[in-house]
Amino acid sequence: MVALLCGSVLFACAAPAQPVALDSHRTPDGSQPGSAATSPPAPPESASTSSPEPSTSANEQPATSEQASTTAASGAVSRSTSVGDRRYPRLGSADLDVDHYKVALRYDADGVAFTGRITVAGQFVNATDQLALDNAGPTVTAVTDGAGELAFQQSDDELLISLGSVAPAGSTFAVTVDFASAVPASGSFLERAGLFRNETGPGVWSVNEPDGTSTWLPVNDHPTDKATWRFAVTVPEGLSAISNGELEGTTRDDATASSTWTWDQNEPMASYLVLLLVGEYETEDGGRSSTGVDIESAAETEDVADLDNYTAIVDRQMEYFTELFGTYPFERYGLALADSASGLAMETQGKPLFSRQDLDGSVGYFQHLLLAHEMAHQWFGDAVSPATWDDIWLNEGWATYAEWMWLEREGLSTLEEQAEQSLAGTAHRGGPVSRPHELFGDVTYDGGAAVLHALRLTIGDEAFFDGARAWVTDHMDSAASTDDFQATMEEASGRDLDTFFETWVHAATRPDMFPATA
Repeated sequence: MVALLCGSVLFACAAPAQPVALDSHRTPDGSQPGSAATSPPAPPESASTSSPEPSTSANEQPATSEQASTTAASGAVSRSTSVGDRRYPRLGSADLDVDHYKVALRYDADGVAFTGRITVAGQFVNATDQLALDNAGPTVTAVTDGAGELAFQQSDDELLISLGSVAPAGSTFAVTVDFASAVPASGSFLERAGLFRNETGPGVWSVNEPDGTSTWLPVNDHPTDKATWRFAVTVPEGLSAISNGELEGTTRDDATASSTWTWDQNEPMASYLVLLLVGEYETEDGGRSSTGVDIESAAETEDVADLDNYTAIVDRQMEYFTELFGTYPFERYGLALADSASGLAMETQGKPLFSRQDLDGSVGYFQHLLLAHEMAHQWFGDAVSPATWDDIWLNEGWATYAEWMWLEREGLSTLEEQAEQSLAGTAHRGGPVSRPHELFGDVTYDGGAAVLHALRLTIGDEAFFDGARAWVTDHMDSAASTDDFQATMEEASGRDLDTFFETWVHAATRPDMFPATA
């Protein structure tokens, strides 16, 4: 996300906590090394309780988390409604490792709402008799599995599904949830995440970082649990639906004057990176980049021609960042232009989202900055996501630093100037980079990038970029922490970096001057 300030643009993108990624499937070249799964620990007791009053039920009432005093650690039943993230203690469930979401949505243009069905499939990490999904907006009408209806309750921001008996750790699950979600009539992406109405025409768009997806879909809404996705979105005649991954096709239903757009996201993706656009869109085949990546973009009909002005920039950026950070981590890339207010920029996986008002065909400093920032996120944030939201600087710091390097390469700024200004503006405020006072404040973006510049000066270019590539390779399709990043950079440099990380990353303030070049 760019902040305007996402990345030196803050728009709508510590003491590291324990949760780590549940699975890792690919190397940057697309090969399959096998699972490198590590289960997250049971969350702290205070983070795993739910409000007791249900809003919806079927058949019988499942127990709430606060009624379950036993834990998986004791070998008994777990009822987790948290992965233990300090900033978002109610997000995620440590009991689940979701493999796949199959989503079917029908858009009601008159009511500006969706009815939907989502099938959630995966494995239980802990023995449990309850399946908990984050559900901060949808109204659930039914839950089923292969055997029939399941009892459930909606309690605050949770959907608690009773399994009827204890499922052992390692066993599989597949539940289907029917629901309805309304699109709020107002609200800014600077104030909340989720679904938004188009500015000028019919339709909606979404920006979901950090917790927006669960405001319209029941999901395990934490970046430590990545999954593959399939979206089938039915829209009225004249509208289109855009999502992540490959467009499998569209089917028309003359009886209802509607069409269904089916998208397959077959590379694991964190829930906050989901893209959904509904409007008068066209897809554009941009061919292949010079590095061999398929380029597929989307914009509303009147804006499609604007995409052509960015083709050469995108190709040069792809080549440049591949040299620096290693093979582009996904099968395809493209741009999506939303009918939103200016300032939107979000690293939705494989197809970052921008405002049509910002990528309006003009090419200048601002457009170069936006495009560089969100492309860099494909390596830092999408391929490797934060283990906790305190680790967000590893997304935004890297994307901002990549943006600085690109602007210098294009002769639009200098890296030294950007770094000095950022250090001066963030060194003595905003808290530790690893535990910032504001999640999407300038300490996360400019402060994080300044820390990376200091690290580069400390260990030298070779070790710095070797470490950057190893970070992506080692944690592909996964989530990783600040401690993990330190370990990667120590291995790349052959140095103990405890003092550096204590001084630059974990301290409440940072030095006034950068270290001397190694």
